[in-house]
Amino acid sequence: MTNSNSSISKHYHQLTSVQRGQIQAMLDSGITSRTVIAQEVGCHKSTISREIKRGSVLQRDSSYLLYEHYYADTAQIYYEKRH
Repeated sequence: MTNSNSSISKHYHQLTSVQRGQIQAMLDSGITSRTVIAQEVGCHKSTISREIKRGSVLQRDSSYLLYEHYYADTAQIYYEKRH
């Protein structure tokens, strides 16, 4: 049974391109804590984790080793295609 008079309300909103830019800037500066990024952006840390997963692409470094890098522009394009 669910309680329809619950005082807990859930408000979902999509990240903006500015917020995605903040995420990229923080990751590029070496901040990897999802909690710290979430506090700065103003959303939940699980939102940050999902966003980074969706907006990351494989890159090769100068030694030809693969690594993932988050790009705000790529994430925004994926968002626009989904909606």
